[in-house]
Amino acid sequence: MIILALDTSSAATSVALFDGDVILKSARHIDARRHAEVLAPMIVEVVAGRTVDAVVCGVGPGPYTGLRVGVASAASLGLAWRVPVVGICSLDAIAYAARAGGISGEFIAGLDARRKEIYWARYGEQRLAGPYVNRPDELDPELLTLPWVGVGDTPAYPDATALARIASPLLSAGVPLAARITNLATHGTDDGATAKQLGNQQLLPPFPLYVRRPDAVAGIKS
Repeated sequence: MIILALDTSSAATSVALFDGDVILKSARHIDARRHAEVLAPMIVEVVAGRTVDAVVCGVGPGPYTGLRVGVASAASLGLAWRVPVVGICSLDAIAYAARAGGISGEFIAGLDARRKEIYWARYGEQRLAGPYVNRPDELDPELLTLPWVGVGDTPAYPDATALARIASPLLSAGVPLAARITNLATHGTDDGATAKQLGNQQLLPPFPLYVRRPDAVAGIKS
């Protein structure tokens, strides 16, 4: 099964083409303001005319604009190619890479959420809690005793190769998607609702996980 994976949930735009357990080609560009410009040319370069059997996209959490570039592109490609499109929590990709790099036990995978906040989730062999968004001073002190990956002096970004490696065995085994996430949870209007609904599910519908509450809320006139 040839899988096209892509992620635009962070400052990095990442694309990879995966076949079985082999990365056929991958590309990454780091610029938080150019997802829309660079993603399509990167996909053309990586796919290089091959037939794709499924599309996997990182669904965040991440900033509204950049995240939607990847999710909307994945959905469009799925429609054009008539192939399934699935989502993976982007923090799962950071956690996967951390485990592959030798980390063991429980740890936190995080991403810079801007506004002096952090997107984070807790992991062991699987996602144990999250994703959430908090300021560092809001975190339980116990969390700060665990190893953190993805944030700090050496930030890591979700990588499309990790997304593909997570999704490939699940798609091949026919693992069903997690239940459709309600708009309330998807848009982060209820603190913790997204994490509660996701549980430790990995294959998700291809909808953005914003987690954060929206900046603009429709007013209600009396």
